[in-house]
Amino acid sequence: MADFSLPAPFEPQKSTYIHDRATRPKRPPIGWRELTGRFWGLGMGVAFSVIFTVALFELRDSWDKHREWLVSFIPFFAIAGLAFGHLMYRGKWEALAVPGGFLLLTGIFTVSVFLGDIDEVSRDTRRIVAALGGISLGLTVVSAIVALLWVELRQPTKAPPPQL
Repeated sequence: MADFSLPAPFEPQKSTYIHDRATRPKRPPIGWRELTGRFWGLGMGVAFSVIFTVALFELRDSWDKHREWLVSFIPFFAIAGLAFGHLMYRGKWEALAVPGGFLLLTGIFTVSVFLGDIDEVSRDTRRIVAALGGISLGLTVVSAIVALLWVELRQPTKAPPPQL
């Protein structure tokens, strides 16, 4: 029976070979290439989350009244960004077609609002373009989350086979 009063449980009826850490094999070394290959989807997801948040604040800045409740949607932007990164990592480009199209529209509207601020375009034009950008940003977020759910329900992610 194990002696639980010791810092690490020890079972005396088993051989000391099991408890000797020197006899355990060392884990294989992990290189930077392997880590980059394993986590690039997560990095892209974080980058897309930041892009969505930056677009929100740029578009929100053009409206007359700052709608502070929009900040409460940032968690959905994080989920959508991670959905983008995950779907890119899995190579599900068909599922990313619709969110990618809306993201392209969002980028066009956001850049137009930014350049409109620099060129001093009329306030009404900037407001309309910012509203269109906000709508396309919302559609981007919703369609990315729906695409992730659609892919994961039809073809769930499976754990890799164990390495023995």
